[in-house]
This record gives sequence, structure tokens and C-alpha cells, in this order.
Amino acid sequence: MKIFWYKTLIYKRRIVMKVCIFLFFYIFTGIFYVLAKDNHIDHIAAIVNDQIILNSDVNKILFLLKKEGRNFKIPLKNNFLKEKVVQKLIVDSLILQEANRMNIKVTAEQIDSVIKNIAVKKNISFKQLKNHILFHNLHDHLYYDNYMKNIEKLLKIKIIQDYQLRKRINISEQEISFIFKKLVENNKKFKKINLSYILLPFSKKDSDDTIKNRKETAEKIVNKLQKGYNFEKLFINCKKNRSIFLVKKSFWMHFVDIQNNFSETLNIFKNGQILGPFLGDKGFYILKVNDIKNNNETIETEFYIQHCLVKPSIVLTDVESKKNIFSIYKNIKKGLYNFDDAVKNLSHDSYSSNKKGDLGWISKELFSFNFNKELLYLNKNEISRPIKSDFGWHIFKLLDKRQVDQFYNFKKKQAYNILLNQKMKLEKHKWIEELKNIAYIKIISS
Repeated sequence: MKIFWYKTLIYKRRIVMKVCIFLFFYIFTGIFYVLAKDNHIDHIAAIVNDQIILNSDVNKILFLLKKEGRNFKIPLKNNFLKEKVVQKLIVDSLILQEANRMNIKVTAEQIDSVIKNIAVKKNISFKQLKNHILFHNLHDHLYYDNYMKNIEKLLKIKIIQDYQLRKRINISEQEISFIFKKLVENNKKFKKINLSYILLPFSKKDSDDTIKNRKETAEKIVNKLQKGYNFEKLFINCKKNRSIFLVKKSFWMHFVDIQNNFSETLNIFKNGQILGPFLGDKGFYILKVNDIKNNNETIETEFYIQHCLVKPSIVLTDVESKKNIFSIYKNIKKGLYNFDDAVKNLSHDSYSSNKKGDLGWISKELFSFNFNKELLYLNKNEISRPIKSDFGWHIFKLLDKRQVDQFYNFKKKQAYNILLNQKMKLEKHKWIEELKNIAYIKIISS
């Protein structure tokens, strides 16, 4: 009887234990289920070497893009945009890993400089923008940190990208010259020409001999004008004889329209130029160029100069600097030493003193009025009286002077930048493919 009771007790205890274990697992799984519902698992979207890209990273960008969806022509319903975002994040990750490998650092000053530029574009102060970012920080403690980290990432990407691509790019003078010529040719479209013309008309009904005679007459008139005959006098005579000539005086046309109407091979380069005869719809035209207007062309004076500089410092006041530079000036004038000796031994500009104070060609626009006034009236190899600037006191020596059309300088820089951008796009694609080829990349589909 006792044995039976003992076995029954053990059996009951086993049942209780099973119930407890069942209840424990039931409660545990219930809690896990609730937690799983409350905390959605952030899945991995891609693996790039030892770095991961999370779905939340992708979704943040998708949210911003969809917010501005009105600017996108691509339908946002399909996975096309998501795939593009994943690919972009993979490329960014590869570039950032390369930047970290090369120990690229971004300073606080560089980040501040970017924020200042953003503030300028938003038309607010640097302090106002920072306050705006910090205000968001009250609602989301990660906002400010993320904002700064994103700027740091973008700067790192830019620094490493510029370094890698520029060392791979070579732009020759021949390439620049080719693009430059095209840009200058295109600029002629904006050139306006003031013309007068004499027209020897004919119609389709006229005989071949009549047309031939008109052409010969037009050629004789052009030959006469090119030998120096007065166009105005000829114009008045032709105006009186309307049975043979039609005339029009002083009208403006764009260069491209003149090409379309008269000749595609026109080369208009100076006032008073005689052009033609050209065969048009109404007959043979003889043109005279009265004026050429191109608002893009700006003539500036450039100076090729050397200088001797004395600048104020902790140990040298502005008054003492002025006294020293005038002493140097007087000694050069007296012949105690020449300008080159003064530059070599007395100039405070250590960079230029090693090359005789040579500053190269400097545009008139970079100088203040006082500088221009002094330099414009100097003769070649003559030195100026001491002149004060923000850097200190100077004596300038004028080596040469020239008139330069800054429009052509601008077009040359534009030609270089066009080539640089073209080659950077090509090299960037090659560089990224190289990074991809040596990397472990796995995209995990959700």
C-alpha cells in the first residue's frame, strides 16, 4: 500500500513539473512574441567586406526620396528605386572603407566650412543653422549626431575621390585647345553685327546672261571697295539708281543669322570690313561691317611685376615698416644697391624673394585704385614709390604690361573643366569597378 502511494506521489509530481515547464515556455514565448511585435528586427540589406548595410539605412533614403517624389519621373511603387539606393550605399561603403584604409581624417573646421556654405545657400547665418539643427535634436537625440556624421562621410568621400581620380587623369594642351576652339566658335552665336548692304537683285525669270552680268558687276564693286573706294559715297549713288540696286543701311543681326542668310564660312573680325558678293534669295549682296558687339568680351590690363615687401609684425610696427620701406626706396634711387639686392636681402616675402620677387602676371582687377594709379603710369623696368596694402608696404618693379581679353581666359578654363568632368566620370566608373572586383559584396533580398 505504501509503495502504491509513493508511486502515485511521484507520478503527480511529474505531472506538476510538466505543467510548470509548459507554463514557463508558454510565458517565455508569449513575452518573446510581444517583444518581437514591439521591436521589429532590422534586417541586413547587404554585406560589403566587413561592413553591413541595414534595411533601415535604405528606408531612410527611400523616405526622403518619396517625400520629394514629385521631382521623380521613376515610379516609386516598384523595387527599381530601392535597388538603386542599395547600389549607391554599397559604392559609398566601398569608398569610405578605402578612405579609412588610407587614414583620411576630416577636421571640425572642414565640417564647419560645409555648414557655413549650407547656411549661405539657405540665406541664414551659421549660428541660426546650428540652432536649427540643435532644435531638431530636442525631438530626436540622434538627429544632430547623424547630421554631423553624414557631413563627415560626404567630406571623406569627396577627399578620397578627388585624390584618387586626379592622379589618374592627364589633360594635354592639345585637348584643351580643341575644346577651346569649339567654345569660341559657339560664342559667335551671341555676337551681334551692325551691317549695311548693297543688293543687285534678279528673279527666276531673268536670263542666265542677266544673272551673270549682275554677278560680274557685284564683283567689280567689291574689288573697287577693297582698294579703298568710299562705301558711303557708293551707297548714296546706288540708292539713287533703284532700277539696278536695292540698299539698306545700319541694321543689327546675330552672327549665326548672317551665316544662315549669306554664308556659313563668313569670317567677320573688324569694323569697316567688306564682305561678298554673296548669292542670296533675292540676288547678289555686298556687305559692310559697321560695328561688332560682343558683351562677353572684357579687356583688362595685366601687369608683370616684382615686389619688395616689408610687413608689420609683433616686433615691427606699421610706422617702423613704413620708415624701412621708404629707406629702401631712397637707397635704390641713390644707387647704394639695386632692386634685386633689396628683394634678396630685405624683402619679408620669403616665397617670392627666392625668385627675385617675381609675382608673374597680375590682373588690374585684383588691385585697389591706388595700386592701379601707380602701376598704370610706370614705364618698363621702373620702380614704384612705396605702396601700402593689407599685407604691408611694397615697392613694385614693372617688367611688362599687356591688354588681355578675359573672355578667352575664361573659355580656356571652361575647356579644361569640361575635359576634367568628362574624364572624372569615366575614371570614377573604372575606379569603382576596381574596388568592387576586389571586395566581398552580398546583397540580401528581403
